[in-house]
Amino acid sequence: MSESISDWKKWGEKDPYYGVLSDEKYRMAQLSEERLKEFFDSGEDFVAESRQRIKQWFGSDIAQGSILDFGCGVGRLAIPFARMTSREVWGLDISEAIVQRACEHRDRMGLHHLHIKTYNGRELDGLPAFDFINAFIVFQHIEFARGMRLMRQLLDMTREGGIVQVQVTYGHRLPRLTYANFYMRTKCQAYNFIYSSLKHRRLCSEPVMQMNHYPPEKLFRLFASFSKQVHVEFTDHGGHLGAIYALKKSGKV
Repeated sequence: MSESISDWKKWGEKDPYYGVLSDEKYRMAQLSEERLKEFFDSGEDFVAESRQRIKQWFGSDIAQGSILDFGCGVGRLAIPFARMTSREVWGLDISEAIVQRACEHRDRMGLHHLHIKTYNGRELDGLPAFDFINAFIVFQHIEFARGMRLMRQLLDMTREGGIVQVQVTYGHRLPRLTYANFYMRTKCQAYNFIYSSLKHRRLCSEPVMQMNHYPPEKLFRLFASFSKQVHVEFTDHGGHLGAIYALKKSGKV
């Protein structure tokens, strides 16, 4: 099992909402109904923005087709996608604990056309083709080589004329010491154990999510195999720099 898969499974068991949005107010110990509503409202906002973005860039309405939310977590985006459309929506994640929570949220809302399942972190088998595929704040937590293989699989399962929207990190603007501390926590278990134990004043090793960088030129090389046009919108999440890439599949060119 890769380190990123193991880390995400730990977050799914310990702090699933914080694992999706790293804000202290979404820690399980502090989570209230009001904060849970705020959490899912942020997903509604993103889905509305995505629908508008795709209409502006491609003239397509994603509500008219089937949707896959890759790396769905507890359903922050998959649920709003399903509320937006009556077409089939799927959510995929590697954490059994997180998928169970997502299914509970889905069932409470009666979204019977939303299918949520786990996958093994490597192969995307047994899935239909989709008209729209979304992956937001997901690939940064997946090692580059494995992430590129998964991204190609997502492009392969997109229908001709369908649209893929992925957000991927390429760098950071964090202070040198801040990034060095973060990097060491993700790469050295002994360092993370010492850091976590000092932070919590007890012996422990807090799971920490990787922030992997994907060189844009390698992404564009992959995208060029499936589309002649890619739209880009830059992102900055707490000093981690990335971009939303969107393309309409036009066949391998």
